[in-house]
This record gives sequence, structure tokens and C-alpha cells, in this order.
Amino acid sequence: MKSSMKLTSSAGMKTKAVKSKRIAWLLRKAGYPILSVEPNRMQPEYNVYIFEVTPGFQKALDKIIEDAINYQANKK
Repeated sequence: MKSSMKLTSSAGMKTKAVKSKRIAWLLRKAGYPILSVEPNRMQPEYNVYIFEVTPGFQKALDKIIEDAINYQANKK
């Protein structure tokens, strides 16, 4: 599972950039709003989804990634 994230700082707010549209959708569905959508710097034809890192965000993100890895492992 390829999921690239990057921690940035904007006006004292910790944010995380998520490249995966699916992971961004799942985070949004879990109650974490997308702050902004920006072009990917390396591949401008794709977007990155910016989230604020709030309590519970990293745990939710880790669970989504773990579930995706487990799904792929069980699919084989």
C-alpha cells in the first residue's frame, strides 16, 4: 500500500498532507475535515489533501493504513 504523508507547519498549526484520495476520503468520513486540496509538487496532475493534526488523528490514520495492509494481505 503506497501512502505518502508529509508533516508541515502552517501558522503554528500542525498539518499532514495525504496523497491518497481514498485515505483522505476515509479520514473525512471519520470526522477529520480536509483543510485544503493542493497540487502535488512532484506530480502537479495529482492532488494532496491537507489535514490538521488533532488528538486522535494519527491513531485514525494508522488504523486506516493498517486495515488496508491487512485487506491486501488477506486478498492474496
